Amino acid sequence: MTGSLLQRAQHVSETALRNGALQPLSTIIETVCEGALRFQLRTLSSLKYKENTQRIKQAGNHTTNPFKPYDPHLFVCDIGPSHICLLNKFNIIENHLLLVTREFEPQTNLLNPSDFKAALLGLKEIDGLVFYNGGREAGASQPHKHLQLIPVKPGDLPLAMQLSGFSDRPEANPALPFHQAGIQLPVNITDDPDAGSQWLYNHYLTLLDHLHLSHKMKQTTIAYNLLLCREWLMLVPRSTESFASVSFNALAFCGSLLVKNQHQSDTLKSAGITNALLSVTGAMTNKSGKYA
Repeated sequence: MTGSLLQRAQHVSETALRNGALQPLSTIIETVCEGALRFQLRTLSSLKYKENTQRIKQAGNHTTNPFKPYDPHLFVCDIGPSHICLLNKFNIIENHLLLVTREFEPQTNLLNPSDFKAALLGLKEIDGLVFYNGGREAGASQPHKHLQLIPVKPGDLPLAMQLSGFSDRPEANPALPFHQAGIQLPVNITDDPDAGSQWLYNHYLTLLDHLHLSHKMKQTTIAYNLLLCREWLMLVPRSTESFASVSFNALAFCGSLLVKNQHQSDTLKSAGITNALLSVTGAMTNKSGKYA
């Protein structure tokens, strides 16, 4: 790879836009405040309804694996020994990257140190957010294991103030209005991706246990979202994929939500985004009263 990861992504994006390999979704952004909480609500542009609808349908097509083989026009670079970095074909945020395993693994598999190494190599060069949708109920749209990385500018994470409240031990953050647990990362964790990835893997397993997300045969028994930046790691258990027909992925839990039309936007605002987040992370319990 020549140049920084972000420079490389920008260069590939320019070329992919010209040849049609990159097909962004157009949205209208609105800020919604609920008490001390701010949310960024993105509504698909009605002016480009036909394009957006077609692209969303294509993005959710599970009959083929878009990562094997991948579109060479979307290839950014190799990232770590086990992953490649691709542009997200149907991006909403510029320079949205996918960290995809070279060989097929199910998206429901547990993350491993190699996954966290790829994430840290990305975060070392891009001050951004890595997220993972662990299963269909967590908003996963493709069955091939992949993390996602987006650059973050000031204001891009509406719940930034609340998210900065994690401590140096795994626990729930009381400032966040939904079920979750997280931990503050050691300073400069990206300096040594090998050591850092093992630290993240160990604490990821601890957070799974803290949330009673039992796991066996490399998979958890229920879906969850993972969010990771240079400062903190957070896991969010999921009980359902949507609220009032609005699908939520990991980005919803940093305050950024996507709706398909104005009707969904009005429904979500009427019900309350805070209520929706709590609803989709509601506890799924077994007879012992803990997560199954």
